[in-house]
Amino acid sequence: MSTCRWSSYALTFGLVLGLGTPVASAAIADDPGAEAQTADSPLALVPKPSSVEVKQNSRGYTLSPGSRIVTSNAYRPVAELLAQTLRRSTGYRVPVVTSGRARASDIAISRGDAPSEGYSLTASSSGAKITAATPEGAFNATQTLRQLLPAAVESPTSVRTQWSTPAVTISDAPRFAYRGVMIDVARSFQTPAELKNTINTLAAYKINRVHLHVADDQGWRIQITNSGKAAGDTIDYSRLTSVSGKTAMTEGGYQNEAGHTGFYTQDDYRSIVRYAQSRFIQIIPEIDLPGHTNAALHAIPELNTAGSSHTSTAQEPTAPANGTGNVGYSYLDPDSAASMTFIRHVLTQLAAITPGNLLHVGGDESHDFVARYGKDRFNTFVGSVLGVVHSLGKSADGWNEISRTPEITSGDQVQYWAGDTSTLPDATAAGAKVIMSRGSSSYLDMKYNSKTPIGLTWACSGICDFPQYYNWDPAKVVNGIGDAEISGVEAPMWSETVRGQSQAQFMIFPRAIAFAEMGWTAQSQRDVGDFTSRLSAVGPRLTAAGANFYDSPYATWQAPIASTDASGVARRQTTYDLGRLFAPGTVIADNGQQVGPDTNAGDADGASASVLTSLRTTISWGDGTPSTAGTFTAAQARDALHSTGTISVTGQHTYQKPGRYTGTISGSDGRQVPFTVTVRPR
Repeated sequence: MSTCRWSSYALTFGLVLGLGTPVASAAIADDPGAEAQTADSPLALVPKPSSVEVKQNSRGYTLSPGSRIVTSNAYRPVAELLAQTLRRSTGYRVPVVTSGRARASDIAISRGDAPSEGYSLTASSSGAKITAATPEGAFNATQTLRQLLPAAVESPTSVRTQWSTPAVTISDAPRFAYRGVMIDVARSFQTPAELKNTINTLAAYKINRVHLHVADDQGWRIQITNSGKAAGDTIDYSRLTSVSGKTAMTEGGYQNEAGHTGFYTQDDYRSIVRYAQSRFIQIIPEIDLPGHTNAALHAIPELNTAGSSHTSTAQEPTAPANGTGNVGYSYLDPDSAASMTFIRHVLTQLAAITPGNLLHVGGDESHDFVARYGKDRFNTFVGSVLGVVHSLGKSADGWNEISRTPEITSGDQVQYWAGDTSTLPDATAAGAKVIMSRGSSSYLDMKYNSKTPIGLTWACSGICDFPQYYNWDPAKVVNGIGDAEISGVEAPMWSETVRGQSQAQFMIFPRAIAFAEMGWTAQSQRDVGDFTSRLSAVGPRLTAAGANFYDSPYATWQAPIASTDASGVARRQTTYDLGRLFAPGTVIADNGQQVGPDTNAGDADGASASVLTSLRTTISWGDGTPSTAGTFTAAQARDALHSTGTISVTGQHTYQKPGRYTGTISGSDGRQVPFTVTVRPR
């Protein structure tokens, strides 16, 4: 048995998969005889594990119709999540059992020694074996196991392929405990279902924090009830959502689309938190204070005092709604008892429905507050807010403007995004940690390039693709702030221009996946070229799962194919849906019979790259009749805001007799995938 370490093995496959890089002269290169190696790279693992040993001359694990997941009761929820994924894509039963010995066809998940969040994973002909000290570590291992299987494992519907892994032994643990993404639902709302969809994809790449920005100038997204009000509190908190749940951005959207309105009931929020918790993601809600508060001022008359950014008048008892992207103008009155009554009530309710240890209090861009009251008064006011958070048994997160607030203490976190870094050592000296979110290489709402129809450019302009978000070291940003002072990294996605799940995912992925590896993998093991090679296999997984993303030209995207079984009626011409091609960065020819890379750099979506050069298919129907050309149909065509969706391979045929037929889809690149058609009597 020969073995090799990660680097040489990944390099070999990266070179093979680099074949077939397109030329930028046509939408599809017209080369019907071209062949490209498009098999899944066996070790395209993201984030890159700490240690991988590949047994090149040994067989790996094969999932089969009789496979089970064998585990203990403590790890059963993790096993069930994995089983759900496997059942959908394979059609196998994959029962989860908590007794008996694991067989060679089984996946075994058990408790064993491992670092925090870490795990060990072995895949061989004797079975797939996961050991971890905690359910969270076991969950992380199952995400790696999914990536060892073909990309089609992410399909929400049953497909056919060889469900095998390479033979590997993996030991793994993260660099940072905090690996986050922020989603701004205040400027443009996303439904619970939309959020859960994105959370599920983030969890697959070991993101474990989602910072939810639920209140800002443009809207208020979390229900606060009047239950438990302090004596003498006259505020009607239901107005936060009945009034400012109906406001959002009014400008900046693609084709003038306004921001989405809406809010989460407390039950909605609990549901989101539970869903995230099941995937070991902590939800961290943010109420930005004392600035970014126009939505609160618009809803609550009592906050509109002479010391706030809007003084109540008979004509305007509350601040006007503001759907622009302006920042820094709004603030609460630091001398009004109503301000602290409001803050205490809101944070008390939010803490009660947030099981995690953190509440984010914002603190950024309070420009007009500081101009009026001074920085010392700002620090005092924010200190009062931190005092409320601490009294609720929580720790506080805040943007780096709060670094010199005296109440900062151990357990709190300061999130660096831009501006003065000299205050960060003050926070760490007080026991706080730093979250690195450097705007120029962290903000997910920046345009990828000048063609991107949504997004901003203030933090990063020109090319702001995944290499820029990957290729930096969080420990080299601020002198004196190294790994020991950093809790982790977070990539924020603001919504001045972003509307809904699809656009949010387009901006988040793949840059957040680059961020996930930066947070997980040791700096000494990271290399942007190596990551790009592995990312080329992640794209088809996102495609198979139905997630939207930017299929960047910096990756030469792989294009795996799987088959689907079909049924029909004898002596009736039927269009049979027989295959699934997961091919980011490609377009379909007008005749529907050819797929190739999008090499048109002059249109709105720009060029991309694929291992395919020109793919055609022929369908052998298994009944002795002549083969026919396959037809390609994409669930979503590639355009300025969408990656290429899953491509179906279909063909028309008439079976003369009932029966069960085994046919073959043959690609012009040499690949063949079998399918089965069950034909009923007419």
